[in-house]
Amino acid sequence: MDLTGATISAQIVRRELSNIIDTRNGLTFDIADYTPTPTPVSLTIANLNATAGTFTLVIDDTTWSIIATDPELEINAQNPVGFSGRIKVAMPSSGGTPEDDLIVFLLFLVRSDGVVVI
Repeated sequence: MDLTGATISAQIVRRELSNIIDTRNGLTFDIADYTPTPTPVSLTIANLNATAGTFTLVIDDTTWSIIATDPELEINAQNPVGFSGRIKVAMPSSGGTPEDDLIVFLLFLVRSDGVVVI
């Protein structure tokens, strides 16, 4: 899809995950607002090639405010650290077509693999 003139943005925010169950069809879980309310994290959009309709979403976990002592990062944590968010592509009006927003929803579950770097 041609993205010429489009504005692309992406952000995520920490969420509270609970009741995670690994089923035959994937994970089921409950998601809720995290307390205290965190500030959303903007993700970088890079390498935009508007005519080809491609771009790179940069995932830099150092900006996510996860601390190594977070109990939800333990390898045996029942409920891992979670983030939800979206990529928003704001398409401009063109001819008789009005402006429109396309949204891609994001979900990241962050678990420790048990490897500790010293």
